[in-house]
Amino acid sequence: MSLPFDLHPVFLAASEFVNERYIGKITGAEAQLSLPGPWRDNWYYTKSIAHGGAVLDCAAYPISRLVGLLGPAVSVMAEVNTLIPNRIVGDGKKVRSDVDDNVTIILQFAGGQHAVIRSLWGMAFKQNNTIIYGRKGTIAINDSGYPLIVQTAEPMPNAEQVHWRGQEDCYIPRGEIAKQTNESVIAHFVHCLRTGKQPIQSGKQQLHVHEIMFGAYRSAESGERYSLTTTFTPWAKLDPLLFDTRSEYV
Repeated sequence: MSLPFDLHPVFLAASEFVNERYIGKITGAEAQLSLPGPWRDNWYYTKSIAHGGAVLDCAAYPISRLVGLLGPAVSVMAEVNTLIPNRIVGDGKKVRSDVDDNVTIILQFAGGQHAVIRSLWGMAFKQNNTIIYGRKGTIAINDSGYPLIVQTAEPMPNAEQVHWRGQEDCYIPRGEIAKQTNESVIAHFVHCLRTGKQPIQSGKQQLHVHEIMFGAYRSAESGERYSLTTTFTPWAKLDPLLFDTRSEYV
């Protein structure tokens, strides 16, 4: 599965700033896709048909964004439950739900960094953001009304300076966003087939995303950390030292 949001110019631009120059050593991340819940009253809320709820329907997107930017994780822990079994959906219809609608996932990366992923079918509005924390700066996608924020002490003269979460050293790199591709998922896939180029969304990456999702279910059932066995090479090359927070003073 190739997720279209990961081919978005904002995502591609964000990958350009995941480095020590702009944000320093990676220290953690958080992401979510939360919403009121599907308004449809069909199989979405029936576990025997859907097999899962918010994890399979929504969490795939923030998981894929995070590992697409940070690379493969090494383990996952999760809490998953059905918070609202008696739901009012579209047109006021009442349904019984037995799928997960309240999900918290903690990914651990090789350097010990944690990424917290939330998906809640219980909010009054939709929230779909991603934040990567570094020792010296931050990258935020779709947060507080901004498409992409780079909070950094590194001067960015060609970017628009804004205030974000009370911080002044924040920039919207509109030029970097504008120069990224706007090709469709299918066009990108065809181009990679013809040229032999690795796609931005690889099959191995999506296998990793799927193992994280089903590993989250296993962790929630057992109460234990689930070790991941799949891996992939990120499309955006990352310096492994980005995750080394222990070898020197930072």
